[in-house]
Amino acid sequence: MRTLMFVYLKRLAMTSSDQDIRDHVRDRYAAAALSVVSGSAASCCAPLDGPQANCCGPADALSAVSDTDEGDIFGAALYTPGETDGLPEEAVLASLGCGNPLAVAELREGERVLDLGSGGGIDVLLSARRVGPTGFVYGLDMTDEMLHLARANAAKAGATNVEFVKGQIEDIPLPDASIDVVISNCVINLSTDKPAVVAEMFRVLTPVGRLGISDVVAEDGLSPAERAERGSYVGCIAGALSRTEYLDGLTAAGFTDPEVVFTHEAAPGMHGAIVRATKPVAASAGTAAKGAGATAAGSSTLVVEVYEPALCCSTGVCGQDVYQALVTFSADLDWAVANGGRVDRHNLANDPLAFANNDTVKQFLQLSGSAGLPLVLVDGVTALTGSYPDRAQLARWAGITATTEPGGSEPPAMPTGVQMLGLSDAGACCSTDSSSTSTGACC
Repeated sequence: MRTLMFVYLKRLAMTSSDQDIRDHVRDRYAAAALSVVSGSAASCCAPLDGPQANCCGPADALSAVSDTDEGDIFGAALYTPGETDGLPEEAVLASLGCGNPLAVAELREGERVLDLGSGGGIDVLLSARRVGPTGFVYGLDMTDEMLHLARANAAKAGATNVEFVKGQIEDIPLPDASIDVVISNCVINLSTDKPAVVAEMFRVLTPVGRLGISDVVAEDGLSPAERAERGSYVGCIAGALSRTEYLDGLTAAGFTDPEVVFTHEAAPGMHGAIVRATKPVAASAGTAAKGAGATAAGSSTLVVEVYEPALCCSTGVCGQDVYQALVTFSADLDWAVANGGRVDRHNLANDPLAFANNDTVKQFLQLSGSAGLPLVLVDGVTALTGSYPDRAQLARWAGITATTEPGGSEPPAMPTGVQMLGLSDAGACCSTDSSSTSTGACC
């Protein structure tokens, strides 16, 4: 019975409409979610439309979409030992991926992450740990049963910086340039319109946003028919792109530095793979730089805007307290301006109209609140959230082409005299830490 079903799915992938394939994928992954919730595995205990018996041991979702033992190719075994400790058991059991996208994406605190095809939520919950309370993670899935399971897992985990959204990866229901990192775990191969998926990932990413994807990828010598012979569409094999098809698709969408690295064999000539790429600075920004050219100081006409939380002092030095991140940024900002860069700085306390009059900033505050600041825009497009840019980022975004241009200078990392005080990074009134009681002498 199971063999006949998978032969049928292979034929379906080659002959049916895209909607038929999508519906079958949805039904199969809905069954996978239900197998975790009910404590039985759909594929080995009973037909999809029949009663379930608790006969198969651990109720993992993998047994509901595969008729063979594939635990070394797909599922939770591909995560680092101990990495999933503390997650709800149901989140781990629902894992159907072919890798670990978190190991690929190198997530940082404060980043906004989107997981395409988030399933039971394992990668969303792991990402939420990485980005911390100032970051946020969205999980996108088209299957109601998976969304119900994921939301229950998030509640069990106590994760407050996550949201699971219903939708299709070919039409992501999020604003332009609203995401820092897109991850996905063995889902893009299931799409019947992969160019649309790639275009949507490019759209929602911020400039210098990046992809960190695990997926099944075919060797270049395999034709689509040969891929379908090696496995089903719903089993993540028949719909896989070849390595060259993946790279060409990413490049055509506008991504830079694309790479596809095989990690382990999923079927003959088919591999679990790491997929990376970066979205460059916005096309409009690049056009402005190319059209206007550089100034005599080596900068372009690009405008970098930094929107800060409410601070009473902009230097980072409040009386005897030092907020090192702000001190460093202030020095880097002085350097960028001295070298011809245009960087506008807006403090929520002193310049609230700048926030109120910018639709991108207002939309960001609605999503993340003031706790998500600082927000950095490059020609109106989000480039960084949750932290101040470093000198290298300011130089790249402001179009500064040399380390020190004529007439520029290298300001000290701290204002003169501050280092001699031997003070620590205490936050004080310059920090956004609400627990600080010091007001300092600068307020």
